[in-house]
Amino acid sequence: MARTRSADYDKIQASIIERTATLFASRGYAATSIGDIAAANECSKSRLYHYFKSKEAILSTMLTEHVDKLLKECQETLTDSDDPVERFRELIAYFLEIYAVSRDKHVVLLTCIDFLPKRKRNEIVRKERQLVAYVQDALGRIRPDRAENADSAHVDTMLFFGMINWTYTWYRSDGAIKPATLADRAVDIFLNGYRNTGN
Repeated sequence: MARTRSADYDKIQASIIERTATLFASRGYAATSIGDIAAANECSKSRLYHYFKSKEAILSTMLTEHVDKLLKECQETLTDSDDPVERFRELIAYFLEIYAVSRDKHVVLLTCIDFLPKRKRNEIVRKERQLVAYVQDALGRIRPDRAENADSAHVDTMLFFGMINWTYTWYRSDGAIKPATLADRAVDIFLNGYRNTGN
């Protein structure tokens, strides 16, 4: 007989994902065992298996939920403003806010996705490409002339992601520069150029 789910099942699952994200981000997926995950969650391995059938299942759920959240909020953000520059600014502010509050999951997405089975990995990559397409579209509305050349538009978009995707290696949201300020700075430098950007 299957075990009955407790009322706080979803909350406990979410907690396991959060703590495991910290482990994967700091140690790497391969170097983290089920025993390590159980210890971090102060539970037995058998109790852990009540919530996830495997370490791979934790990784899969973690990355799927993270990317789905990015997609959902990205879609909503893009409908908030008719001004293309303001729309782009809000979109990047959202990305950097998520990167700041979900730093470990973002690190796992960038460094551990190859440990997923091919089908699941391809599913998440497809969703990542949707995110890239949203940013490319936002940039295209600012510079329609560059959007006409698909290669240039893609290069511009990936250059911008290069600015923000690796902020986790140096940026700390509890420092003097908050995520919204960092987003404004990134947008201003990218759109206006470093020499023409204000203080």
